[in-house]
Amino acid sequence: MRVALRVSSSYEHWDAGCEFALVEVTPELAVLALRRIAALHAQRSEDPEIDETYYWTSCVECYFSPWIAQEDAGAEVEPACLRVAERLCEGQSEDDGVIEVSDNFRVPRCQIAGVECQQMIVREAAIAFSAIPKHTSFYVHTAEITVAMLDAALGLPARA
Repeated sequence: MRVALRVSSSYEHWDAGCEFALVEVTPELAVLALRRIAALHAQRSEDPEIDETYYWTSCVECYFSPWIAQEDAGAEVEPACLRVAERLCEGQSEDDGVIEVSDNFRVPRCQIAGVECQQMIVREAAIAFSAIPKHTSFYVHTAEITVAMLDAALGLPARA
């Protein structure tokens, strides 16, 4: 399953072209994330003050902005990126800031933002990602991928 995630910036005036993120939620990623969520729950039994944990990762396929000017990119701008962005911005996503995209969805190179220091954020019932856009000193953070979505990536029924 591939998902596009809404991204927010810790710097209110700029996102460095990181408005959305594309993530391939593979069975391997789902197993890893669910294992880390379980580890967080185990840590909470020892220390209830733990809120979330961070792991270095490169799970995000890319951070991107579909709003690049057509004249700057030539024919490279992908109309599908604009449709995904419009759905996320209009609140038409199935989950808060997350929509599933087709397997052939691609982001043209001209719309991809450079990032470094990528991290997976593990929370009680979800994961999210953060990164530092290149040549900046602030973070961008994605919407959450819930346990239900991770279970779906594994073909498991929804938890009660």
